[in-house]
Amino acid sequence: MKCLKLFVMGIFLVTVVPVFSQISVGSNLAFPSGHWSDWGDEGFGVSASYEGAVHSKLNWSLSVGTLVFIGRNYDFGVTNAKYYNQIVVPITGGLKYYFLKESSGFYGAADLGLFFGNNNQGMKIGFSPGVGYRLKKFDFSLRANLISNLSYWGIRAAYTFPSKLNGK
Repeated sequence: MKCLKLFVMGIFLVTVVPVFSQISVGSNLAFPSGHWSDWGDEGFGVSASYEGAVHSKLNWSLSVGTLVFIGRNYDFGVTNAKYYNQIVVPITGGLKYYFLKESSGFYGAADLGLFFGNNNQGMKIGFSPGVGYRLKKFDFSLRANLISNLSYWGIRAAYTFPSKLNGK
């Protein structure tokens, strides 16, 4: 039954959703900040976003992804400290405003969502303001992901599948 639900949802995403919105799939680089940068190195991952129009230059979005941050090793001579890799799964929703044209050019964005982490990090609520540039089928963005002790800067490069409704 679970497989059937996933199959139906997949068919819906592939056939119906692109008519009314735009889906993008991208790769992410992340750089820990604050306390987290003491024990975590850069991260990498993938994400998918769904974007639909609210008004001519204003869109709403839903995003999900996964990031793997590489843990650091410290050698103190007598003893070593090893921090394990951290996996973060962000699930966010928010708004995106295009400054120049509808779904094109420079934009500002703000997302609010849940960030799930392993290694006793659990679920946390976070806020992600950012800026980006949409160039036809490509989307590039920079975000500050503010999540208590899991904050990080994120860079995303994505391919946007064209919408069947407006041909973009």
